[in-house]
Amino acid sequence: MTRQQLFALFFFVVLIFLLYQFYLMFHVFLVPLTWAGMLALIFYPVQAKLTDLLRGRVGLASFLLTTVVILVVMVPTVLISILLANESAALYERTKEFLTSDEPQQVMERLQAYVPASLQSVLQTSSFDVASLAGTGANAVSAFLVSQVAGIAKNIASFLANFFLTTFALFFFFRDGARMVRWFRDVLPMEPAHKELLLTRFYDTVSAVVQGTLVTAAAQGLLAGIGYWVVGAPFSLIFGCATALMSLIPMGPPVVWGGLAIYLAVTGSVGRAVILALWGALVVSAVDNFLKPLIIGNRTDIPTILLFFGILGGLQAYGFLGVFLAPAVIAILVAVVRIYREQYATAG
Repeated sequence: MTRQQLFALFFFVVLIFLLYQFYLMFHVFLVPLTWAGMLALIFYPVQAKLTDLLRGRVGLASFLLTTVVILVVMVPTVLISILLANESAALYERTKEFLTSDEPQQVMERLQAYVPASLQSVLQTSSFDVASLAGTGANAVSAFLVSQVAGIAKNIASFLANFFLTTFALFFFFRDGARMVRWFRDVLPMEPAHKELLLTRFYDTVSAVVQGTLVTAAAQGLLAGIGYWVVGAPFSLIFGCATALMSLIPMGPPVVWGGLAIYLAVTGSVGRAVILALWGALVVSAVDNFLKPLIIGNRTDIPTILLFFGILGGLQAYGFLGVFLAPAVIAILVAVVRIYREQYATAG
């Protein structure tokens, strides 16, 4: 081994060791830093225009835009959280009342009316006490909620801490983000055209997926909530928010509005159940097929099957952030494969 090779080996060993130490220090902050990075990417065009309007005062522009983002995110979140807390308490009382009344027995009798005659004898000979099962269910619900009180308080504290760290980091990403990207681009050991391809693909994919996913989720949650309220489904706000949340998962909203339609049918409101099912299938689900292609278009250039399983796998690997990170990782992989095919695979 020559002196130059030894020095190079030592340099890269030290570099890897320092990068690992850097990861150990910052991995606990990856979630707020990632959220701040994605928000900075999404609002970067606004940041650039605002900086021009303020004659290059990037610090003032960053402060103003960070304040706007906080207000846009924080105020609706607090209001919705208060409403959800009230409806959640009412939902708990209604669930407990349902389980401790004779309604479960009535539901079973209605279900038996839809069972084929050949299975009626099986249901009649099978012995189980619906009232006892309902009482056990009520006790289980109460015990579960009591056990979750500490976890809910912990999650609220974690949310507040992450929100503060995200907004703190967002200001500096707005102010210094362009310089960080230039530095990162300069240290990448790739051809300039390949660097530009990777960074462009990453930016286009993240901004398109975040914008398309969040707008679609908000629209589906709003339309579903209106449908729940019109047909008189209970706790329309909670289930509207649940529809918006499930919209982040492929084929998620039908689980909510389909389950409510089944509930209405079983409890005797067949007409309202049919209306809700038609509203969910023709309006709520159609939003996903209209808005996402309109917002995202061809900016991601990811095959649908990869996007579908990628989001599910991203949820497993990264949690909620995986909904947005998985498409970005896939897009970068596609770009790297394209570079390999053009640069190396065809060279031979």
